[in-house]
Amino acid sequence: MEWIAKLAHAGTLLIVNALLAALSSAFFLALYLAYPRARRQAGVLLWTLGYMAFAVGFSVLVLPGLHVRFAYMGLVGNLAIDAGAVLGLLAVNTYLKLSRGRLWVLVPVAMLAVTEAWVVLRLGEQLRLMVILGGALTAVLALATGVAFWECQDEPRRPVARLAGAFHVLWAVMLLVRMAWWIAHPAADPGHDPTSTFGLLSRILLTWVLTPAVLWMLTRQLDAELIRYASQDPLTGISNRRVMWERGQHRAAESRRGHTALAVLMIDVDHFKAINDRWGHDGGDHILVSLAGTLQANVRAGDLLARVGGEEFMVLIHDASPQAVTDAAERLRAAVERDPVALPSGERWPCTVSIGYCLATCGEAGWSDVVIAADKALYAAKRAGRNRVMGETMSHPSLGDGANGGSPSPEATASPG
Repeated sequence: MEWIAKLAHAGTLLIVNALLAALSSAFFLALYLAYPRARRQAGVLLWTLGYMAFAVGFSVLVLPGLHVRFAYMGLVGNLAIDAGAVLGLLAVNTYLKLSRGRLWVLVPVAMLAVTEAWVVLRLGEQLRLMVILGGALTAVLALATGVAFWECQDEPRRPVARLAGAFHVLWAVMLLVRMAWWIAHPAADPGHDPTSTFGLLSRILLTWVLTPAVLWMLTRQLDAELIRYASQDPLTGISNRRVMWERGQHRAAESRRGHTALAVLMIDVDHFKAINDRWGHDGGDHILVSLAGTLQANVRAGDLLARVGGEEFMVLIHDASPQAVTDAAERLRAAVERDPVALPSGERWPCTVSIGYCLATCGEAGWSDVVIAADKALYAAKRAGRNRVMGETMSHPSLGDGANGGSPSPEATASPG
């Protein structure tokens, strides 16, 4: 430890730790204030407060070098640093949405803090006891925080979370080494701490790794949310119109290249205006969410369900054989009919849907042509009495992609629900 103590002055390392902690706190605070989505992350605010506590604690420990002293200065500084470590553990648990039951570790931490304070108040600031008790307290928190990071379940964030967890475990090991030195040297000068440089260098390393790692995780999460919002219907959670059109146009291009069939279903909730008139838009939204869940539970693997309008849904069929298309449409219609929606008021509303489909077997139909034909079939089902399936089959090449002004040449078929 003595040769490590010669590497740098402890006072300088205290200042560096205080500045790094203050800078980290400023980064998290700026993120919290600048991005509305970050404000929904309580962990961001906890990290802000945690690093602020670290900055205060290290700053207090710097004061004797500036000829500023007050009673129990060392205890106040160390307890502020301990508070920062506690806030860091709470931040990780909150951010990763881990069980509150794992916070039992705060009980022995509180007992160690009370013991340290009692020893200092009764016996004065004895360096040996403060290092051993404070090191044990911080090591427990570091291990608990490292384990919390390690258990991150989100795959994109997991590698960086585990890196942060590994450095917390390393930090705990370094604290234990520092404690072990004082235990192994009972005759050491209690007025001089040759282990402080080792401990402060370790803390600088942890902050240097942890702050960029957490900021990277937060940025990755915010980016993932933006991507999700761009591809997901905000009300129902299923895919939105943008995703359906991208996938549909891609599927139409594949159909033309391989001369394979292409099929879509258009689904519309029957009498939806009456639903809104009776229960208001909140009731209508509740029914849409419930119907989306029913439809999602009954689409086949490989088929894509999306909400493409107010009460209108769409399914892109993966296996576009005639029997598969009619079976898929009838299965969805029947599933909605037999599953009344439970409203918040306790009432159960027997919803039904009308479905129009288009099956293009020619391998030349454009995406817009197929959508237009399916939409026409949907309106035919509405006119025929609702709660039924009707379809269009394109068995001849269309005149061109609807996007370029062409129109389909449909052969109509009907399948009452």
